[in-house]
Amino acid sequence: MKKRAKTKIICTLGPASTSQTVLRNMMLAGMDVVRLNFSHGSIPHRLERIKTIRKLNKQYRRSIKILGDLEGYRIRIGRLKFPVDLKKKDKLWLTQKDTIGEGDLIPFDYQGNLSLIKTGQLIFIDDGNICLKVIGRSKSALKTEVVVGAKLKQHKGINMPGTKLKFSSLTDKDRENIRFCLKQRLDFIAQSFVRNKDDILKIRKFLKNSEIKVIAKIENREGIKNIDSIIEVSDGIMIARGDMGISIPMYEVPIVQKRIIKKCNQAGKLVITATQMLESMTENHLPTRAEATDVANAVLDGTDYVMLSGETAVGQYPVETVKTMDQIIKFTEHHAK
Repeated sequence: MKKRAKTKIICTLGPASTSQTVLRNMMLAGMDVVRLNFSHGSIPHRLERIKTIRKLNKQYRRSIKILGDLEGYRIRIGRLKFPVDLKKKDKLWLTQKDTIGEGDLIPFDYQGNLSLIKTGQLIFIDDGNICLKVIGRSKSALKTEVVVGAKLKQHKGINMPGTKLKFSSLTDKDRENIRFCLKQRLDFIAQSFVRNKDDILKIRKFLKNSEIKVIAKIENREGIKNIDSIIEVSDGIMIARGDMGISIPMYEVPIVQKRIIKKCNQAGKLVITATQMLESMTENHLPTRAEATDVANAVLDGTDYVMLSGETAVGQYPVETVKTMDQIIKFTEHHAK
């Protein structure tokens, strides 16, 4: 039997990793945990994937774990008639009205007080690919100017770093998905956009005496500030570098990552390093040298898990990506002794 790596691999499932054959090959390549992203997909699709994983576990005497990743409170662009090409200096209205967007009027689903969003605030859309600046407002809309343009598509996520918006940490959709996790006996639940320990305690109260492990996703300044108390009430931490890299300056992310891993190691809590670890393998056979180094450094820092997202969910080479990550982990662990 091949020697198992100490650092485990989490793989996000999606259209590229639906078939039993692909999942089997990912498992044999080194996959340890599957991640179900509750921001996307339907319940029937999730049930089918859970059934397949458990069938493979039984057939190959494995114990692939299942992680349910809650969407959390996420502001998104609404419905659009067509994708909108945004160019620098374009003017755009973000409206709270439930309408189909076109031209310079785009709906978004934030229903709170717009006065909390100040003039000059930067609004990042689609993981920072688009950046708008607030230059005015009406009763139900924000007037913005495009700082960084790109093609805007419907339902893309929105970040407003530095703005303290009031919202409940558990949405109705989250509660429905927690019930799903309980019924299907998943191994982990990850809560998005955790700000403080209360966000985790609310989930624990909902779970009651369940053995599901609760993972806090750290991806904003408030969560970083309260990391010690969050670690205390969580079973583990996910360093979610995607939204984190928008919420704080990019150059801070490496040091924040190292500090969180160290704190989790000292507290005896599991830690997951996530986002863009082998991103280029979404479309290429090989990773960049920087990506290989990133994975190796996370292993050397003491991460318990490294996570693949789009690489295995929608990428062209899901099996090769898992195999590559497994090779980097094993080589690094061997030479770090």
